[in-house]
Amino acid sequence: MPDLLTLDDPRACEIAVSGAKAAGLAEAVARGLPVVPGVVVPADALAPAVAEGRNALSRSPAAARLAVAGARIDASVLEALHAACVGFRHGAIVRSSSPLERDPRWSGAFATYHEVGPDDLRTALLGCAASLFSRDVVARADEMGMSPTDLSVAGLIQPWLPFDGGGTASVASDGVVTVHGARGDPAMLVSGRAQGGSATVAVDGRVEGHLVAEGFAPVVVLGVAELARRVVDRLGASVIEWGIADAEIRLLQVRNPVAAPAPPFHLEEPARPSTTMERRLARLALRFPGPIGELTVLPWAVTFDEPLDPAPTVVTDPTAAYERILADAAELRAHVWGTDPQTAGASWSEAARTLLSGDADGSDPDTFGRLRRPDRAVAARLLGSIRGLGEALVGRGALSHPETIWRLTPHDLELAARDASDRATISHGPDRWEPFIASVVFAGGEVSVGLPVAPGVGAGVAHPLVAGAGRPGPRAVLIAQRPLPQIAPLLWGCAGLVTIEGNEGAHLFEVARSLGVPAVTSLRLGVSGAPAPDTPVAVDGDRGTVALLEADPVTERLMTVEARA
Repeated sequence: MPDLLTLDDPRACEIAVSGAKAAGLAEAVARGLPVVPGVVVPADALAPAVAEGRNALSRSPAAARLAVAGARIDASVLEALHAACVGFRHGAIVRSSSPLERDPRWSGAFATYHEVGPDDLRTALLGCAASLFSRDVVARADEMGMSPTDLSVAGLIQPWLPFDGGGTASVASDGVVTVHGARGDPAMLVSGRAQGGSATVAVDGRVEGHLVAEGFAPVVVLGVAELARRVVDRLGASVIEWGIADAEIRLLQVRNPVAAPAPPFHLEEPARPSTTMERRLARLALRFPGPIGELTVLPWAVTFDEPLDPAPTVVTDPTAAYERILADAAELRAHVWGTDPQTAGASWSEAARTLLSGDADGSDPDTFGRLRRPDRAVAARLLGSIRGLGEALVGRGALSHPETIWRLTPHDLELAARDASDRATISHGPDRWEPFIASVVFAGGEVSVGLPVAPGVGAGVAHPLVAGAGRPGPRAVLIAQRPLPQIAPLLWGCAGLVTIEGNEGAHLFEVARSLGVPAVTSLRLGVSGAPAPDTPVAVDGDRGTVALLEADPVTERLMTVEARA
């Protein structure tokens, strides 16, 4: 049975033994940095309990967690742990430490238990092991193509200190340190439950920001910055978590952010207000996105000025349905543009190119003003067929949700219609219309100002995270009150993240940055307040601005009726 390891034991520096969190602190101890003493329960000691969870995972994640909670921990480990914790005046803090935590996409995923008494050490350790099978961890693993059965965790036990405050700090390449902090337990800030404040410390010691107003003396801010620079010099890690207790600053965690993907695009300031036609196209491109939307709907829907109910359609032959969709789309293009389908497609492509390049006014009468209204019966049949095909592909296992049909290429949709033996490949990135949508929403919408916390620009429909909201679709913009860690699995494939409260040091924003999801926090909403579901939203994580596009009854009715059909 593996022995307990103290943080000053060289074996504790091995990530496979101690997990990334404990191994990083063991390295810090070896280099003379101020770490709260502690002991490590190696991953091997928790492996039998984790194995119980793996065996039960086929039933459900909840069954796996219950199996871990009822597992045994070797009596010698518990005896040694009790002996090590005898002198802890305020109990212990029991922290999960997984090798996965080197990757910021796992930030905030695993369990921590505060003020744990001697009789509860076993329960807390098993809680850390059970967190490998939490809904959050299982969902993140699924998004990353991993299995929870491949995960492991160690336990890190330290004396609980009644912290006066704490947070995070990061060192930029130019030596400037950004310090985030909140009063009380440092976990409140990183878990998104405390707002706190932030400050920057220049190389010459000049402090700018609001941490002093938050109750942190300048000497504390400078002390945290000095600690962060020492960590860079001795460990090469540029991000720390810190806490202050009894006037002493302690190092709580060290990590190095991996290279984040480049944001999909940035945005120039809108040069002019958006036109009615541009706003309509932006809404339609949000509702009918991707290559399928542009091929089958946008060339004719741009002329629509009245509601349209899709024809209810049950698809039993996906291949025939796909061929019917292409035929109806060609007929609608030809009718609306007043020419043959091929020429109509070329005319639409040129008009779209002009719009997307910003070369012309989207309301140019020579572009869209001469178009005819579509045939209502054919349009209703087309929209119903697409919806029906999406539902049929869900039934055959090719799609997870009917709405994801819009995220396929025509080639992939044809393959899925012909052979659903494999799950279709869905594009979660922005399509070519998203920069146009973002520009239109910022030019014509109501703009609110917050704090930028993850760079880049994204545009999508609002998905407020309220009770019963369900899972967001691809390229949605998540709207949350606070940046809680359990939101993290929803970030994959999203266009943006907006929170009303929060601090840049929260773990959720670290996940957003690692995924290239633009994010804004501390948002001061405008007169319209929180957006309704499916409202067009644009997020500028470079400037810290968020825009909401007001409702247009005709287009919103078209979009809403089709979405609910």
